[in-house]
Amino acid sequence: MPTSWAAAILSTVQVWPRSKYNMITTMDLVIFEDSIKYDLWIKVVLVLSVVLLIGLGILFHVDARDSDIFPGEPAAESRTGSCALFAAAVFLMAVYWLILPRTIAVSQEGLILRFRHFGWNIPFATIRSINPASGMIVWWAHSWITSYRSQIEIIRKHRLKIRVSPGRRDQFLEYAHKAFADWKNTHPA
Repeated sequence: MPTSWAAAILSTVQVWPRSKYNMITTMDLVIFEDSIKYDLWIKVVLVLSVVLLIGLGILFHVDARDSDIFPGEPAAESRTGSCALFAAAVFLMAVYWLILPRTIAVSQEGLILRFRHFGWNIPFATIRSINPASGMIVWWAHSWITSYRSQIEIIRKHRLKIRVSPGRRDQFLEYAHKAFADWKNTHPA
């Protein structure tokens, strides 16, 4: 009989057995790590969207305070518009900061796509192949294409593909193919 509410809750929790698709642990040896390549035009698009929101926010703020930049627009609505645009700029920067990948690594057990505060472990057990890729429009894939010429495509078994742009694509593919082949040799089907 549990003696506290915490013990009662813990007694109902079941520990599920680990599947053959185990997550990569933090103790795995990283064989190769590469930064994500961002083309100039991607950087321009990302920065321009934030600058546009901030610029419009400043215009609405100036309209509410001093001059009548937008004729017929009441000051209260200009203040509200200014606050909304500044909030949208902050939100957009937070989204960029959180969801744009920083590095991609090859470990002994799989690939690791690292973001600002978390990492996505892609075990070799779920990967069918790792290939160079091209093109910008990809359907049915997790796509973080930030460079047109430096793309790889990770084709997974019964899951969506992953597209990402490592800084040194050829070197990354060399290490990934070698680690994948070594994993296949030590984990026969």
